[in-house]
Amino acid sequence: MNSFSGRVKAEASGRVTGRKKCDACLAGMLLFAHGLTPSSVTFQTENPDVLGLFVRLCEHAAAVGCVNVAERTQKGRPALYTATVSGDSAAPVFERAGLKYSCGGRRITDVPEFSESVFGSFAAGVFLTCGSVVDPEKDYHLEFVVPEKPLCDDLKTVFEDRLSVSGKIMRRSGSYVLYYKESSAIEDILTLIGAQISSLELMNVKIYKDVRNQANRVTNCDTANLGRQNRSAEKQLRAIAVLESRKGGLAALPDELRELCELRLKFPELSLSELKDLTDPPVSRSGVNHRFERILRLAGEE
Repeated sequence: MNSFSGRVKAEASGRVTGRKKCDACLAGMLLFAHGLTPSSVTFQTENPDVLGLFVRLCEHAAAVGCVNVAERTQKGRPALYTATVSGDSAAPVFERAGLKYSCGGRRITDVPEFSESVFGSFAAGVFLTCGSVVDPEKDYHLEFVVPEKPLCDDLKTVFEDRLSVSGKIMRRSGSYVLYYKESSAIEDILTLIGAQISSLELMNVKIYKDVRNQANRVTNCDTANLGRQNRSAEKQLRAIAVLESRKGGLAALPDELRELCELRLKFPELSLSELKDLTDPPVSRSGVNHRFERILRLAGEE
């Protein structure tokens, strides 16, 4: 898949290696699967990499061919794969993952408490099963669509305890969605599940956005300042024109005001800070501003 979420899943699924990590990943996939009973599991995905990993992990636990896969085409979307493990094959698959599930509702306690070294693989299994992440170029948003509220609460608590990240939960179409909008939280989760390259990509996008936004703020500020400067210069030029039209013209003005009028006429684009360096002798910016205020008053332009 070419989407950012698809690339994350391909990267994460490729990092699940070794017996303990594979078992932890399988536990996450089973517990958060589309359908789960004490004797069967129904797993759905649109991602061929995720499907391949689920089949491989189940076949390691039971036997080759223990997973029944059906494919359904979807208009305008990738094909939906439904993988089912049931009957005699389900027990060894559940046992391999350490899953102890009853019909009382799914909870994180239905699987073992994984050590730090393999918890990331469990989290990867959860994300591969019910997670997705938006392209950071568009938005910062990572979510898990969980079938049951207590299980969603458990997942939120586990991430808070393990990563110190705080998510929010909402209801959507009969499911419960745990979501994260903070880029730092998303980076931590992607790193945890083994998608370090994708996490770095998100960091780079964030840096680029921050630099671009700062540049835009500077540009907008400069544009606003330039607009104010131009409006002030136009007002000053109107006042000078009024004074020129009067008897005696600019020659009737005190020397320091006449000098400033002549400089403004010669350099209409310069700021006050630039004009101050051309006065003889040089004066401060506030001095130039004060002289222009006198010119405006004389012309009745205040």
